[in-house]
Amino acid sequence: MFKLTVYKKVNLSRNFYLIFLSFLLVLVGGKIILAHEKLTTYQEAMQLYRSGNLVEAEKKLRAAKLNLSVTDHNKDINMKLSLLSPIREVMEDLDEKAASYYKDNELDLLVDMYDRWQTNQQKWVSGTNIQKDMYGEMLALTKLDQDMKGYFSTIKKTNLAKLENGASIDQSAEEQIYTNVNKIPNEYFGGEAAKSKEIITSFQMYYEGKVNKLTSANAPVIEIVTEGNRQLGMLSRFSIESGWLVKKLDTYLLNVLTTAIAKKDYATFAEQANSTKKLSSNMKDAKVLAYIEKSKSDLLSKAKKLTASNKYEEAISIYEALTPLENTEQLIAKANLAWDKYEPIRVLKRLYPDKEFPNFVNARNKWGADSVVAAISKDGKIYFGRLKGEEPMVVTEGTVNASPVINKLSFQSSYSTSDNPVLFIDAKSSERKHHYLAYEVESSLIKPILDVEADNLTVEAKQVLLLDNPVGQGAGELAYFEPGINGEYQFTKIKVDYVDIQVSDIASYFGKKVRFTAYAASKTSSGAALVTLSEGYNYSTGKYEKSYLILNGSENFTIYTNYTVIGVFNSYTTITNENGEQVRVPVIQVEKVE
Repeated sequence: MFKLTVYKKVNLSRNFYLIFLSFLLVLVGGKIILAHEKLTTYQEAMQLYRSGNLVEAEKKLRAAKLNLSVTDHNKDINMKLSLLSPIREVMEDLDEKAASYYKDNELDLLVDMYDRWQTNQQKWVSGTNIQKDMYGEMLALTKLDQDMKGYFSTIKKTNLAKLENGASIDQSAEEQIYTNVNKIPNEYFGGEAAKSKEIITSFQMYYEGKVNKLTSANAPVIEIVTEGNRQLGMLSRFSIESGWLVKKLDTYLLNVLTTAIAKKDYATFAEQANSTKKLSSNMKDAKVLAYIEKSKSDLLSKAKKLTASNKYEEAISIYEALTPLENTEQLIAKANLAWDKYEPIRVLKRLYPDKEFPNFVNARNKWGADSVVAAISKDGKIYFGRLKGEEPMVVTEGTVNASPVINKLSFQSSYSTSDNPVLFIDAKSSERKHHYLAYEVESSLIKPILDVEADNLTVEAKQVLLLDNPVGQGAGELAYFEPGINGEYQFTKIKVDYVDIQVSDIASYFGKKVRFTAYAASKTSSGAALVTLSEGYNYSTGKYEKSYLILNGSENFTIYTNYTVIGVFNSYTTITNENGEQVRVPVIQVEKVE
């Protein structure tokens, strides 16, 4: 076992103390050096501080504070750093974060940095001179004011530039632009008033451009109205005055609608007016809305007058055109009903769409109906229709005999023995000037009551027809036709419209139609027959004298012939007799020679 001697123990102890002493000497020397360095740094800091170089002074003071070898001047160092370091730290933080937020398009955070900067700036500028000067140095060092101006100016320019070619942006983009530019501090617009003016002007020009583009292209009114409504809503949301837009829309739309009315393009007017009325909530006092109501009222009044004048097609076209603007369904139905009653052939054509009706006749307020129609189709069918109230048309059908070529169709209710409707037809005839037919309409059938060809027909009395030269019985005469037991017209007798006389009594019948028999002894130079009325010797004159009668007409009279004639004594003429004297003689206008 190893054991230390006394000598060795003493020697070891001495060596330990020598080492320890050397260590202490090193520590003391180092501290002296560090203390000198701190003093030197502090003195340099104070020199910079007194010369106004506060940023560098703050840097030296921080270095001195970090020297912990001695505590000399620590109180002064801490006091000065408490004034300078917060300004440096805040300004460096603001500068760094503002740049980062701008780069990352974090506008809200950038505005927060601006607000934080303004708050600290106000505090430092209104603080001590040291704080004010330190802020000034840090502002010059970081260029935060220039950076902020650049950031916000670029953001403003970038956003407002989007409004200059705004066709590519939507409503959400508009809202974002408005929000963004309003967040930008007033000073970068030149103040609050200038900011408000620039934003309002930019949006007004942008919106006006969009409206101008639509109006210049004559875009559909609904597109213009939709965009106008949208813009009015956005302007209200942005608290921007919209009077200019209201006036622009009012003027343009009023011009569009007045043009449509001037062209009588009522359908276009109604469609455009209906679209325009969607602006009413935002443009209650607009002239165009008042114009729409007045024009609509005028057109409805016009259609009503046209209906009253039986111009139904034009009236209905107006009602139909106004459909987008007004519920005219009942007015159209009412006008169509009135038109049907005025022209019931319309109803018949609808009921028989495969038929053609070249001949038809109407009547109103007869035979218990508001309106009736009689028509003959191209294939020879007869149709008689009744309209009453709003009930469907009641139609009775029949057939025309032999399908003649019809000249005229009319109602002749006086032909009926029961006051039923009678359809009278004047058709072409191969043997006479006319072919007369009549058909009586009973409850469920149409029956023929007249079928005769003659040169003329007149109604002498109710149910008494006078036909001139009918085919068959009464030919060559004026013949009466009257209804028999079954209601059909038939020949009854010849009409005698003359007086049978002795030719010698002709002087008593001036102006009347007469019939007589006379002997044509000779002819006048004009070819008329000369009839001797009387002859004898006149003892007072000593001459043999005759009296004469002239038969004048289309007949080619021959002499030495007896003629039974019917004619009218209506004039006298003067002839030269056998004695060379001028004598006045009666003239008979012969109508017929039997």
